[in-house]
Parts: sequence; C-alpha cells; structure tokens
Amino acid sequence: MANGYSEFDIDSQYVVFYNQKVGRFKLPYKIENDSLKYLTKDYVAKITDYGDSLLLEGNDSTQALLHRFKEPHVPFEKIPEEKDSLSFASYIADFDKRLISELEKAGIKISDGVEKREGPAYEELLKKKSANR
Repeated sequence: MANGYSEFDIDSQYVVFYNQKVGRFKLPYKIENDSLKYLTKDYVAKITDYGDSLLLEGNDSTQALLHRFKEPHVPFEKIPEEKDSLSFASYIADFDKRLISELEKAGIKISDGVEKREGPAYEELLKKKSANR
C-alpha cells in the first residue's frame, strides 16, 4: 500500500517488478527449498503457495501476498514507463475497480472502510462549519 500499485511478472529466471512510483526493474532469482532468493540483492523470502496466491515472508520482516490473475486487463509488458503519459493514465484508469473485481472473484472481500468511520465525514464537518457562520 505504501508503494502504490505494484505488479510482478515471474518466469523461471527473473522477477520483473513494476511499481507506479519507481518504474520497472528485473531481478534474477532462484528457488531453494521453500524460499525465493534474489541473486543480486540480500533478500530471501519463505514461500507459501495457496494455489491462487503466494505468501512471501521476507528476511527483512516484510510480508507480501501475490495474487495470480489469469489475464490482466493491460498486458504486463505494455505498462508504460512514463508515469505522466496518456498511456499510463489509460492503464491506471479504473484500475482499482478491476483489481477489486478480480479479488472478489478470488473470494477476497474488499471494504471501503465506511463502517469503521468514528467521526463525521469531512463533508458533514464543512456543512456544519458553513451553517455556523
């Protein structure tokens, strides 16, 4: 979440990582026992395979849950490098809706947090402020 949208393409030699903040980079890796180990970075993660997803528990105290998707709306190799380009805008348009739809198909419910709100909504506070003038 802190890094924004991330996507991975993993083949037999490389993990290609794409992040909307840092762009795309490629890391060679190998699998040892139940762990993924990058060959050029000091990172090892224990892999738990859940079929439709993988849980990675890193040696840096991080956890990542990677969800497998059948076919992305926009193929991974077509993601533009320029964050401010028209093609990037079209790629990211409605991405959250597509992601939520795919996660719900996988049985994962996404909450918008409305029911967790403890105080009045920002718009309600503005209305009260305007009414008090």
